[in-house]
Amino acid sequence: MKKGLVVVVLLSLGLLFHTPISAQNLNKTNKIESFKKNSVKYIRAEAFSDGSGVWLEWETEFERGNLGFYVYRVVGDSRELVSSSLIPGMYLQMRDAQISGQKYSTFDEKGDLNSYYIIESLNINGEKQSINPVFPKYVGDLTAVAGSSSESLKIESEKANPFILRNENILPKDLQSEVEGNRPQADATTQRRVAAQPGVKIGVKKEGFYRVSRAELQTGGFDVNAPSAFWQLYKDGVEQAIIVAPNGDYIEFYGNGIDTRDTDTQIYFLTVGTESGKRIGTSFLRSIGGRVLSNSFLQTIFYKERTNYATNIFNGEAENFFGRVINNTPTTIDLNLPAVDFSVANFSFDLTIQGVTPATHQIRVTLNNVEVGTLTASGFASRTQRFDIPTSVLNSGANSLTLQSFGGTSDISLFDNIKINYASRYQARQNQLSFYTKNYKASYLSGFSSPNIRVFDITYPDSPRVFGNLAIEQTTNNGYQVYLPANRGRVMFAVEDSAILAAASITPNSPSALSNVTRSTQLVVISYKDWLTEANNWANYRRSQGMNVEVFNVDDVYDEFSFGAKSREAVKSFLEYTQNSWQTRPGYVLLMGDASYDPRNYRGAGAFNFVPTMMVETIYLETGSDEALADFNNDGLAEIAIGRIPAQTASDITQALNKVSTFEQTVATQGLSRGVIFASDLPNGYDFAGVSNRLRSQLPPSVSSIMINRGEPDARTRLINEINNGRFIVNYTGHGNTTAWASSPTFFGSADVANLSNGNKLSIFTMLTCLNGYFIQNLDSLAETLLKKQNGGAVAVWASSGETTPDIQEIMATRFFSQVGGSNTMRLGDLIKDAKTVIPGGRDVRLSWVLLGDPTLKVR
Repeated sequence: MKKGLVVVVLLSLGLLFHTPISAQNLNKTNKIESFKKNSVKYIRAEAFSDGSGVWLEWETEFERGNLGFYVYRVVGDSRELVSSSLIPGMYLQMRDAQISGQKYSTFDEKGDLNSYYIIESLNINGEKQSINPVFPKYVGDLTAVAGSSSESLKIESEKANPFILRNENILPKDLQSEVEGNRPQADATTQRRVAAQPGVKIGVKKEGFYRVSRAELQTGGFDVNAPSAFWQLYKDGVEQAIIVAPNGDYIEFYGNGIDTRDTDTQIYFLTVGTESGKRIGTSFLRSIGGRVLSNSFLQTIFYKERTNYATNIFNGEAENFFGRVINNTPTTIDLNLPAVDFSVANFSFDLTIQGVTPATHQIRVTLNNVEVGTLTASGFASRTQRFDIPTSVLNSGANSLTLQSFGGTSDISLFDNIKINYASRYQARQNQLSFYTKNYKASYLSGFSSPNIRVFDITYPDSPRVFGNLAIEQTTNNGYQVYLPANRGRVMFAVEDSAILAAASITPNSPSALSNVTRSTQLVVISYKDWLTEANNWANYRRSQGMNVEVFNVDDVYDEFSFGAKSREAVKSFLEYTQNSWQTRPGYVLLMGDASYDPRNYRGAGAFNFVPTMMVETIYLETGSDEALADFNNDGLAEIAIGRIPAQTASDITQALNKVSTFEQTVATQGLSRGVIFASDLPNGYDFAGVSNRLRSQLPPSVSSIMINRGEPDARTRLINEINNGRFIVNYTGHGNTTAWASSPTFFGSADVANLSNGNKLSIFTMLTCLNGYFIQNLDSLAETLLKKQNGGAVAVWASSGETTPDIQEIMATRFFSQVGGSNTMRLGDLIKDAKTVIPGGRDVRLSWVLLGDPTLKVR
């Protein structure tokens, strides 16, 4: 099944031939090359339409320094970009000179059968290349080609949120010190007590004052008939002051979103306590110090874009999403700066870019048609530069920032973010304002549409207080303003009733107690919430064999280990807790659900991050690693055998379980006696056939071994026939990409899986190549396709989610096959865990090899 919705990029790379131990898919260089006209060679480009949107697919045979693609819709004489952001090419994945075998797709919700399309590539020298027009073909339902209907594709594209904008106050030092000194620390102990109680979880995405009605609470599963005096709201394990209306008709509270790699949603827990809950009290603001007026306060407008994903940027824990391309074609960012105080002479902004070519970067920065300076950077570094500018350059409201490189055609970078620091007048924006007052100065807060205004002191954000004595006046323009008398400086939030916000989500909190240490669990199953029934079916299957199994909702993991917020670190912390605190240390972990490199759905390709994985940096790229979830000492080795069922539906889990039970019914009598396939690639850069022969020697002579080399006549046909004969293990060593073994032409790939008919004679696939296990993208990798194949294919797949060298792979595989043939190890996860221990240093192979399957799968 295809997972891609809006923009899909399949990683697929070519070998560097001049060294025998290069990564199997890389052709690395840090030089800018002179390209001929064709920096991209296409295999195909197609478009399909059901009359309500167009799905486009194209595939390249090779790419030289290709940054990415722009897709244009043409109707009559009108030509329009389908997406304003670049569709990343393979240069942003591997920083190479030439790579091969890429597939891409995108959905145009505005297109139809009257449209046609131009695909234009952009290389690192600034050269553009277009292909012939692509005309849509009619299909009755896009599901047949895109994996989803046009309606579903539209819904997912509308959910994309790649632009992040927020305001931040620049507090005076004394006020900042007071705020920080009184900010409560997150309380994990209290949080676990809260998570163990029934209630609701309220999701908040941005700063504001929120109201949740009694009906909403009841629908979410809250006991609205419980005494409202005992209603308690928690964030990060700290109780928050709230307003509870008479009869519990609603609650109100001040809330904030968050901004992490995994989510923008802060979770607030509403429970019924055993004592009175914390409430927002009333304060009175009395004049101290006269009537000297302050006209403005300092604030930062923070804006970032997350439209391009670059796996080849090594920036530690920071996310690898960036914004628009900056090259020698000017690009303009529109910025809204409300209520500028022009009596303050100067302002500043901090501009951050990310280099993506080895060149020296020189970027001309123009604000409102005034050139304000040059940002300089070098190579692949991130660079932040401050610009100090006269305030007169600004507009109060709409502003335009134009960026253009002038260091040559290879001077290319990506916009990251901008922070604009300026003096803002005390003027409401859409009937609300977050601000602060200055010591012993009065101010007028204006710009409200009605007198129904409340002003809160949020200096201590968990304990807001509402001012009860403020004068509200009507202004000459039929608006309203609030007079704030001189007093000590405070952090405040003002809101008119129409600007009170609704929560982003209200969901039940199912009580959990993962911190209970009196457990004797052998297998931990962590499942997406909607598939707990299927996960428990799996657990019951293992329980019937005498194994102690517990199933956990991944949301409960978030609740207890990251205060309810989605977090990959929460999964890792939970697993570490099981090893350090539980009575019995589990030996196996099975993750039930797919993971995504784009957990926040920046690109609108769908919310597929059901159970997150860790993102790790290897020598060549950032990639997903389940191994890292269970690696607690950072040596690249998991302390628990771990596997994943990369499910997108409940039926994916049911089918995978059926495969496991079918496989295990005969494993005791038919295991290795079914034979092993050793498939190998041509000797381009490495003797892959030699690897196969050496691995075969690790098995007992009695084991039937089928040796198939890509260079043999009818190699693909023979390979498929032998898989259909039901061999116990299928091993491949050679070049590869996300969907295939080898390229130009492929030896075996996702398209061939449909031809497999091994039925109940399922195989374990071990793939000594690159990227076959790249499970975090928006189309199924070869490993996933094999695992999800109905009536055949794989029962489990052990493959790489990254780029590694064949010499290290062989060391690991040698140990694996020696243990398969000569040890009494019963379960696949133990074989894999053991095989990784012999790798001599280095984390890449250890971390990037993933098991898509059950680590408790019996192999004998």
